[in-house]
Amino acid sequence: SDKALIQSWIQPHVATPLHETRYDTLTITPSLADDLADSDPSIVNLRLNRPTKLNAFNMQMWSELESFFQQVEATPSVRAVVIRGEGRGFSSGMELQVFAAMQEIMGTIPCDAKKRERLMQLIRRFQHIVSAPERSRVPVIAAVHGICWGGAVDFITACDLRVCDISADFSVKEIDLAIVADVGTLQRLPLLVGEQRAKELSYTGRSFFGTEAERIGYIAACFLATMYIPSSLQSCGRLVLEAHVDSSALFAHAATLAASIASKSPVTIRGIKKTIQYRRDHTTDDSLRQVEHWNAAMLQSEDLVEAFTAMTSKKTPQFRD
Repeated sequence: SDKALIQSWIQPHVATPLHETRYDTLTITPSLADDLADSDPSIVNLRLNRPTKLNAFNMQMWSELESFFQQVEATPSVRAVVIRGEGRGFSSGMELQVFAAMQEIMGTIPCDAKKRERLMQLIRRFQHIVSAPERSRVPVIAAVHGICWGGAVDFITACDLRVCDISADFSVKEIDLAIVADVGTLQRLPLLVGEQRAKELSYTGRSFFGTEAERIGYIAACFLATMYIPSSLQSCGRLVLEAHVDSSALFAHAATLAASIASKSPVTIRGIKKTIQYRRDHTTDDSLRQVEHWNAAMLQSEDLVEAFTAMTSKKTPQFRD
């Protein structure tokens, strides 16, 4: 019926609830770390889960990230997303086999024009997935420990907030593969750290670590971490490679940050996100007109009434999805 179709357009049906969805390369967990209490169900904790490959992005992971963010958009109860890597780091970036597969497929297309057209379509699809955190209606937080290279930098640069600990190792790695980073870093990084610093990091591909990332404005906060050697490895000669990092302070902060955001008016959070993003690509005057129209349309909400009622009665506001 017309009514059913309209409802499906307004609120797409989700066959499997987001928190019950099972992926091959991603894991949705009740809390950000095993030693933390279960979080609010309005917060989705996502782990990149290919630890034996340092969470490298293969095609399966790209496809599942696309599906994950589609489900987030279709789940009104979600108010914040926190993403971390499983194991010893966030992600080593694009898996090299993906580049090999791309070359092999392009080699089967005899027409140069069609080959370039297909390659542009592929790059555009990667760009679309990497930009999913930026497009998302909810804030997305990246909690980074260990390696975060190449495509992983592209991905977290599209997130709303980035936090890390001192074990974090960032690199715009594409230069070492003779590739111009093409899915978002070169567009977003200069806005965060300045054009000159972005050029230096992109031209050299050098590692920059947690404390520097915080100092230059790439990271919102950097936390201490404890490195330890499992007793089973203390007699081995692989101590540096096999050292484990206790990132509990980082994950606890990210969980607290997400909980704080999730407790606020979801309509207002969306308005703030849209307004800041709009300002990035427009003049101050244009952005003032945009927020003028937003508040004219959205200010008289039940969230406003709830916030004022809670403030006057000294209670915690309870905002509906």
